[in-house]
Order: sequence, then structure tokens, then C-alpha cells
Amino acid sequence: MTAQLSPGMLQRYFRALERTAPKFLATLTGNQVDGYWLDGDRFFFVDERLEPGSARPVAFPCIANCRSNAVEEVVRPEEIDGLLARYAASGWDCSMLSSASFSMPDNRTLVIACAGAHYWLDVREKRVLRVTAALNMSALYSPDGRYACYVTGYDLCIRELASGVVRPLTTDGAPNRCYGQQSETGLYAVSYRKRPAPVGLWSKDSQWFITHCIDEQRLPDVTIVEHSPPQGERARVHTYKYPLPGDPLPQATFVAVHVPSGRMVRFETVPAEVAAFSPFFTRLVWFGETECAWFIRFDRYCKRAELVELDLRTGMARIVLAETAPSTYLDLHPIITVTPNVRTLGSSNEVIWFSERDGWGHLYLYDSRTGLLKNRITDGEWLVRDIVHVDESTRRVLFLAGGLDQDGDPGRRALCAVNLDGSGFEVLIRYDGDVFVPRTEPAGLEQDVPNRPSYSHTGVSPGGRFVVVRYNSLERGNRTDVVEFEHRVTLTIATSSHSEERGAVRHFRALAADGVTALHGAMFLPSDFDAQRRYPLIDYIYPGPQIVHKPQAFGTVNAAQARALAELGFVVIMLDTRGMPTRSRALHQIGYGQLLQPQLSDHAAVSWQLCERYAFLDRHRVGMIGESAGGAATVRAMCEYNDLYSVGVSVCGNHDSSGYSSFWSDKYRGPAEPDAWREQSNMAVAQQLQGKLLLISGDMDENVCVSHTFRLADALIKANKDFDLLIVPNAGHNVLTTNGYAQRRAWDYFVRHLLSERPPKFEIRFDPEDIARSERLFWREIRQ
Repeated sequence: MTAQLSPGMLQRYFRALERTAPKFLATLTGNQVDGYWLDGDRFFFVDERLEPGSARPVAFPCIANCRSNAVEEVVRPEEIDGLLARYAASGWDCSMLSSASFSMPDNRTLVIACAGAHYWLDVREKRVLRVTAALNMSALYSPDGRYACYVTGYDLCIRELASGVVRPLTTDGAPNRCYGQQSETGLYAVSYRKRPAPVGLWSKDSQWFITHCIDEQRLPDVTIVEHSPPQGERARVHTYKYPLPGDPLPQATFVAVHVPSGRMVRFETVPAEVAAFSPFFTRLVWFGETECAWFIRFDRYCKRAELVELDLRTGMARIVLAETAPSTYLDLHPIITVTPNVRTLGSSNEVIWFSERDGWGHLYLYDSRTGLLKNRITDGEWLVRDIVHVDESTRRVLFLAGGLDQDGDPGRRALCAVNLDGSGFEVLIRYDGDVFVPRTEPAGLEQDVPNRPSYSHTGVSPGGRFVVVRYNSLERGNRTDVVEFEHRVTLTIATSSHSEERGAVRHFRALAADGVTALHGAMFLPSDFDAQRRYPLIDYIYPGPQIVHKPQAFGTVNAAQARALAELGFVVIMLDTRGMPTRSRALHQIGYGQLLQPQLSDHAAVSWQLCERYAFLDRHRVGMIGESAGGAATVRAMCEYNDLYSVGVSVCGNHDSSGYSSFWSDKYRGPAEPDAWREQSNMAVAQQLQGKLLLISGDMDENVCVSHTFRLADALIKANKDFDLLIVPNAGHNVLTTNGYAQRRAWDYFVRHLLSERPPKFEIRFDPEDIARSERLFWREIRQ
């Protein structure tokens, strides 16, 4: 019997399209506020607004003036148009401002980077001071604005921006032994080769530049094939370094250059293994107050963490303190992508160190000269999520804490303060939702934006009187305020919400498979939800264990897939389970050695509970979708919980972790025997598949090679199982959010097999600029 096309299905597809990340986030304003303090009471930020007739948000450089408690526009877009039109070499179009970046190196000067040039404006006199050419390459800019460091071949060069004089910073780089570049193990090697960006760090005084030389010559290769190159020529083969569990790892040697003299200091005695990402990317390196630098070194399995001091004057290195895990692994922050909760205090020769040694993530104070513990700073059955700011003069630390409410969602944070001796703990800001405050980063702001004072404060103002706070609510929207601590005077500088989204999401609580542990999730409903109807349920899964999945904020890239699927006529859930961060060490690491358990059993248990709890859910129509580790989890759920999940879409799944990047498997799976690896491979359970399964992968996935999907397909074929397969030419790991065809095919699959309806003829095309915007927002999200 042929499925029928329901009268409203085409309109549902159009509504779903508007909820996809590239479409929705292209017009969403006020969601992410980037900025920094110009002084003790003036916060510079860029406010994005949708002006009448504009397809994309227009950027307004603004200052939150805490003296007047008002937001002031630095210069209006029409004024910018009038000023820049006279200077733009190739003609000026006001639409160019949608892709411009803004910086204020001081209270009076605004720099607009746009259309290949930097326009320097005097904001008081409203005049252009000068126009300088922008570099046509990625660079790291010194805080004093004098130098740019960039990649040339296997080495680094610096350019003096005023004179254009170029000189080499390093000279002996070689293939697979490069200076100042990402390791090829960083999961996007082929893309990175097209536009290599330098990695390293400028000191606050711009005198020193520190980077690394990474030796990966002994590493094995992996090969992917670009089957359909854009120009139509024959297929291209791309080979890069990709260590699997048990393979050798790249070795990084830190190198510091005193820029005025050219003197180079190499720290050969403390090489660091690079599991995947450069330690500069993961914020593991920073400068001290004197001529020293610090870095955090982990062993292969993250069972040992060391704080290492690098003396730039003598070239000597010393391990200041170290911690070893009695079992499993160490974290210095609950979320893998976020700056470690470690701070060095130069004025007192102390270190704040994060540890889960008592079962919860807390802060401890050490003497940096002796490496001895001085005292514990925080304590309790909750965890420190983020160090926000340390005031060395008052000896007080501000931090975000999770799990203070034992009955609430542990993913929500509150702003707290405590003295360095452990006294005076207080909760400063709570909210019926999540609280986020930008961190005072030890390494400063990213230095890839010219003319930005990279060591400026971002959350807490100099002097500590004001703080920038974002109040996150998945269902009500987000609001960013500048808050004055003493009198709690607030100034709202940005809001983000959408009237059509309200009421379309619900938080829920359910029990894990152990029948004891409370889990928290979000349920997304169609905007025309009718409680009298019965809806199929889709479980949108990501099992961690390195990040959380349940969104806390409105308008996230992470939740876009759930919102879009809901508009098609499904109820969609996103869930944090045991085995994921933001709880105790025991609950986070309960699945060590297994990767997908107990997460999958918790998902199944919660799905059953929700179907019993809500009459509008149909327990006979339950599906699952996931990407990457979520793609692997989807296949496993379809095989091992086939009495529940009948339809699955698995995207770019790492179906056998013994064949996946060592950085993931080594830390979260640990050393393992070959038999254990084989048992946890999805190929081992292929014969148990019963429902409808669609496998999607891009042939240019540099993270999880398409071979994972082909190996699973081979196992399913050998087991004589029916399944569907879509390989997208030239697509990478994020194929579902960047390729409209793949997105539409996933929707069609659920509509056809869970709704038993015929999908409409529909085409999705994403604008490259919108894709780039959503990808930028995604990386910003996972670092918060």
C-alpha cells in the first residue's frame, strides 16, 4: 500500500527548514555576546539586530556604560556607510557589514575589518584615521598590534605590520615536523592544509611568542578518497597521520622566541604527547607574570596530569605538581573542550588546581615553589564547573558551580564566590535556568583578530565591580546583563527568544536504568502540538562522555536538529545520562571501558517511562537519530534494544572504536584486550538488526572515516540484513548540518517509516555564509 501525502506535510517541511541550524541561526540575534572591558566600567560588545529588509543581522558596535547604566552605540551603520564609502578601494556596499568584525583597541578608536581592509575610525570625531590592508592569510596578532605571525611552509614568519618587513621565526621545519601548526591527528587535516592557521601564543607585553614543533613522522597514515572533485577530474587520494589505539603519538616540543632579539629557547626535556588537538587549541598553555610560561601535560590515557613551568630566561623546565588517577582517568574540567580549571597566581607563588580526588570536582590551593598542598578551597556534593575570575588582591575566586540543587538539573550553573583559604563561600547569582559568565582566560582572548586587546577582561570588569552574566533558558530565551555586585544594579545588553518557540519545549525528569538515579532531559514538541493526538517519539542521542547533550540555552546549534524534527510531527527528546559529565566522578566514569553503556540502557529506560507517562506518545513508534558517537549509539540501540527502537538514522558513526582516533578511545575506553574491542564493535551485533536503518556518511569525513560506515555495511550484508545507505560526495563529519540533501533524506526516512506518510518533493539548500555562521556558533557553544 502506497503511503499518502498528508495535506499539511509540505508546510511542515517548510517550518522544519526554518528550524535548521543554518537557517534559524542566520536570523537569531542576541544569543552570543562577545565583548571585553575597555576599562573598569565600560564594556565593548557587538549587538546584532535584524533591520527591516535585511536578510541577515546587522552588527552594531556598542558600549555598555556602567556609569550611566545605558547602552551607547559607538557608531551607527549608516554613519559607517558614509565614512567608509569614500575609502573603500573596490566600491562600498552596506551589506559588507554583515561579515565585518569590530575591535576597540582603546576608548576612542574603532577598527572595522571588512572587504580586505582595516578601517580605523575616531569614534568621537566620526572620521577615518587611516586604512590598512588586511593580511590574506590566517595569523596571530601581538597584543601591541605591531606583529602578525603566520605559517609559511613548515615554519613560522612574523610580519611587522607598519613597515611590512617579514622575518622568519623558525627555519628548520620539515614534513611531519612542523612549527606552529596543528597536528594532522586533529581530525580535520585535509581541510587545515587548504588554509593553515598558526598555533601559539603571544605574551601580554608582545616580547615573546611561544609555540611548538610537532614530530609525527613515526605515525601511521590513513587515506580518504575525494571521489567527486569539484572540477570533475579523476578522484583524489588524501593521506594524513591518524593514530589508532596502540599506535605512536605525535611529540610536541615547546619553543619560545624572544621577538626583539630573535633568541630561541627550546624545551627538549619536557616533550608532550599530542593526542589530537594542539595544547594551544585546548588552552593548556599560558604565560606567567614574569618571564615564564606554563603548560599542562597529560599522559596517553589521561591517568596523570602535570603542571609544568617553562623558564624563558634559562630554558629550564620543572614539574611543579602532578596528580595520578588511582583508576580510570583525570579531568581538569568536566567538559573536554573548555579551559582547564587551573590558575597560576604570580603575586603569591600559588596554584589553584582542580581535582576529583574526593569524588567531586573541587578546587585546591598549592604552593608553586614547593608543589605542596596548602589547603582545600571548595567542598561539597556538587562540582566546580568553571573558574570565572581570581582576584589576587582580595584572595577571592569567582566560579560557576553545578549541582548545588540536589533535586534540580545538575547541568544548570550558579555563580559563586569563595576565599582562597576556603572560607566565605556564597552563592551570588542563581536563576531558574542556567547561568554563564565569560572566563578571565589565563591565555587571554584568541589572538586571531587584529587590533583586539587580547588580554582584556571579558566577564568580570577590572576592579571586580561589574560582571557580564548570561541567563539561559531553553524555553523562555536568553538574556545578557551587566550586573553591579554591591547594589545588584543591572543593565540588559542583549536578549534572544522567538515567540513561535515558546511552549514547544518541556523539561522532564526520569529514572535511569538503575531505577535510582534521576536523569534530566528536554522534550521538543511541534509548534501546533495537540495533546489529544498520538505522536511518534524520536530519541536524539549523543552519549558523551566528554560533553553534555541536553541544551540549557535557547537557540543552540545542538538543539536545532530536535526542533526541526519536531516540526515534522514528532516529539523529540535530548537526554543527559549516567556516564556523562556535570555530576560526580563515579557517575561520570561509570561507563569507563564501555563507551556506550550505561548510556544506552538509560535512554531505553527513559523512553519507556515517557511513553507510559504521556498519553500523546506512541510506544510502538519510537526512533533514534545520532551523529558521530551518537551515530554509533543509534546502530547499537537498533540492534540491542530492537523491541523499542524501530527506525534509526545513523550519521558518521564511529562503529568500531578500535579503528577510531586514539585521543577518544585511549582516554574513555582505556587499555583494552582485542576481544573486548571486538565485542563493543557494532559489527559484532549486526545480525540483531530488525528495524529500518539509514546510514549516512560523507566520503571526505576526516574525523570518522567513511570506512566505519562501509565496514558496518559489510557486516549487515553478511548477516543478510536490509538497510539503507547514503554516501554524500565531498561532505565531511558535519554532513547533516551542512548538506541539505542529507538533511532532507533523514527527514524523509522518519516521515516514511515512523509517520507512515509519503514525504513531499522538497529541496534544501544552505547558504555557505549561513553554514559558516552556524559552525562558528557551534564551537563557541561547546567552549561554554
